Amino acid sequence: MRDTRWRTLIAAALILLASLPLAAQRAGEAVQVTVIEVPVTVVDRAGNPVRNLTKDDFELFDDGKKVPIEYFEVVDLARVSAEAGSAQALPPAATRNFLLLFDFANSSPGTIGRAAEAAKEFVDTQIGPRDLAAVSTFTTEQGARMVTGFTNSKKLLNQAIETLGNPNYFRVADPLMISAIVSSGSDDASGRAGEARGSIDAAIKEQAEDHQRAAQTSRDSEMKNRLRIQLNNFGSVARSLERLQGQKQIILLSEGFDARLVQGREEINREQTQKDTDAVLSGEVWNVDNEQRFGSASSSRDVNDMVALFRRSDVVLHAIDIRGLRSEVDARDGARRTSNESLFLLTTPTGGSVFKNANDLTTNFARMLKQQENVYVLGFTARSTGKPGKFHDLRVRTKERGARVSHRPGYTEPGTRITDLERALTLGEIITADLPIEDIRVSLVPVALPGPGGKARVPVVVELSGSTLLTGVEGNAATANLYLYAFNEENEVVDFLQQRISLDLVKAGDAVRGSGVRYFGTLKLPPGDFAIKSLVRVEESGRIGFRRSNLTVPTFETATVLPPLLFGDPSNWITLTGPTRGDEYAYPFSAGETTYVPRSSQLDKGAEYTVALILYRVSLADLQVSPTLVSGNGSSSTPAFKLLGRTAADDRGAVKLLFTLNTEGIETGDHTLQLTVKAKDGTESIVSLPFRVL
Repeated sequence: MRDTRWRTLIAAALILLASLPLAAQRAGEAVQVTVIEVPVTVVDRAGNPVRNLTKDDFELFDDGKKVPIEYFEVVDLARVSAEAGSAQALPPAATRNFLLLFDFANSSPGTIGRAAEAAKEFVDTQIGPRDLAAVSTFTTEQGARMVTGFTNSKKLLNQAIETLGNPNYFRVADPLMISAIVSSGSDDASGRAGEARGSIDAAIKEQAEDHQRAAQTSRDSEMKNRLRIQLNNFGSVARSLERLQGQKQIILLSEGFDARLVQGREEINREQTQKDTDAVLSGEVWNVDNEQRFGSASSSRDVNDMVALFRRSDVVLHAIDIRGLRSEVDARDGARRTSNESLFLLTTPTGGSVFKNANDLTTNFARMLKQQENVYVLGFTARSTGKPGKFHDLRVRTKERGARVSHRPGYTEPGTRITDLERALTLGEIITADLPIEDIRVSLVPVALPGPGGKARVPVVVELSGSTLLTGVEGNAATANLYLYAFNEENEVVDFLQQRISLDLVKAGDAVRGSGVRYFGTLKLPPGDFAIKSLVRVEESGRIGFRRSNLTVPTFETATVLPPLLFGDPSNWITLTGPTRGDEYAYPFSAGETTYVPRSSQLDKGAEYTVALILYRVSLADLQVSPTLVSGNGSSSTPAFKLLGRTAADDRGAVKLLFTLNTEGIETGDHTLQLTVKAKDGTESIVSLPFRVL
């Protein structure tokens, strides 16, 4: 059973929390952006990236007025991809985001399968280790639907493409859409969606056939309505990407709609022309179909409205003519010269391209990515007009003669409301790309402990600084959403937790401001190396905090020494505990009658702290523990480090050694406490605890 004192402490803390409805107010973003980053690519006449330009080679205009370039950086994505193992962080503006959008409404069943194969090839061979991609589908009946959020897990992307969101095979597992439960008709949630397929399965083909039949039975008026729905949905998708940072590109996989709905007929023979003329001369103008001849004005407006949303959201639309993946002539319909034209109508105004041949797909995408591989990031201070949602046009010029410059067309002043989808995509991007956002100070302490079924229990303590958590919050309540994810080395989500934190500031405001909120949750992980990531967002202020911590989970099959932990007093914080998830176990951080909690590694100078060393199956006979303090400058010394006591071995053979560490005499800055643990048989383990003295 759990430690009853711990359970009582948790219950007491929960009394201070008032429940708010799940549909709490969706406040607009309150953080004012004052610096705008503009990623710029420059290519020569042959489409090759122009390198070695400097800040003085560019001019930047905001709403037609020249502004000084206050920040300048060059990112060579080709070099970054070659150094995939490098820890170098990309500027957020240089991140490339690709959304693969499958158009069921204007595609035949066979071509959807071929499109899926082409998309998988793009994911496997073209996307770099620092790129992010997502998968979406469109049907007239259901609209545009996200299958996954933006991720760099190729396994997840391929699973999404193979199933295209078919609920029989694939369903989103978490609120940020960066993990999924996949099965092949069984309950195996960890398996792939069946064996690797040359095309999507029969159930998905049947779904595509249903949408195709619905489209074929519609008359032109209904087709215009369906087109309006499609263009509005595409615009909404672009709008949902507005808050993502970096280069945003939607890749539409479609046969295209009938371009005559917008342009009118390509060819009018002499006989039809004479009939139209006779009808006009005889006063029977109602017999002349002007929309068929000249195109629909309303459809043209719909296209223009969609393009405007793409430009405002800084999104480029590319298209792959998936009919071209087999041939330009279909045995059922004959030549369809109009399909490509509709795709050009949509993509060209956004700065995108149309790719018409599957055999050239890899080459075409490689050419597109090559043009983007050298990115110049220009930064300037934005001029706020005090009008939230106002769009500002941007223009960048270069002194390089004959060069073509591509850049974001503008930016929108903050303050507009954010949708649930925008919120999920934005938070998913922060977690996936490790974006350094610290509006809220977050600390993260994961610990690997033995667990059942070959997986470790990983208690994780997340500390949220109270002063930063409540900054910008007005009123008597605060609501925060906390997300906790574990990624393996292939960038796949292995486990996750979500906690909604509702605070009654009348009762708990002083306690929160004086210290903060601690969340205690438990992940379940197999042996291996993991990135544990935590993100919190306060709904009332829009403020965000993010933290990552790396963790190695041992097998626990042999004697194991875990990295040392700092133990703190849980009573000073508002503490929440996550669900047991069907795995009841005793609270692991107790020593006798005293309950501790793993705490952050930021220490005050001249104070004393408790350090715990957890040993599994390690004999204590003649055990030696030697401490060394390694300072940031590389110098070594012996710290004020004394044994406080030990606990008896628990039912899993775990023993805790408790020490005191005194920071008196330790300079402010970053340090590492290194412990060398030598057993009687000569076995030696070296574990370390990084910390910072404030």
